[in-house]
Amino acid sequence: MADDLDDVLIRLDSWLEANAPADYATLNPPATQEDIDAIAARRFALHPDLVGWLRRHDGVTATKGHGGPGVILPEGFVLHTAEGMRAGQRSQEEAIAEWVDENESEDPDLRDIYDGMYGYVFHVRWVPIATDITGGKLIVDHRDGDRFGNVLHGLHAGDTEGPVKVWDSPWHMFQDLLAALTDKTEICLPGYAPPVRPHLAGTGNDAFVQWE
Repeated sequence: MADDLDDVLIRLDSWLEANAPADYATLNPPATQEDIDAIAARRFALHPDLVGWLRRHDGVTATKGHGGPGVILPEGFVLHTAEGMRAGQRSQEEAIAEWVDENESEDPDLRDIYDGMYGYVFHVRWVPIATDITGGKLIVDHRDGDRFGNVLHGLHAGDTEGPVKVWDSPWHMFQDLLAALTDKTEICLPGYAPPVRPHLAGTGNDAFVQWE
């Protein structure tokens, strides 16, 4: 039987502590329940995997931007704090509001923003979980139905197409990350080629994960 999220995160912590202590040191303490609740502020229910991750680590504090310790995900993605997720969700709302204001005269139904994606396909129920140096995002989808919990990739500056699904849930994302670290398997994000594998840079307490 597959490990649950807590088991995956415990094993991930253990691997980083033993093999990449510089990365392990960047993992933040748990987020407060107040900060977790503030992400959606009762607009919608947060996916339990996202809550579970934040109750273990309030994201990371990368020490050298997107190229040093703290970048445990491939392709330079840095995991957000709960506050970063809250800010990312609010920016989705603001982008939609701006786009609706500019275009509502053409379509009076555009204010039904909870059932669709508008403008540069932002959505009020997308919560960015990580961002790369180009502004690309990994997003946890909180729309209803089969999409609930999907991890999407996209939203680079200037994108006119929506993000694409990468994982079924944050659990699947962290499971793939753990497998890549422990078994040296590949991870490939849409829009990036070729797939990348992790290796360790530095030695001793300065060791951290790099992806190539």
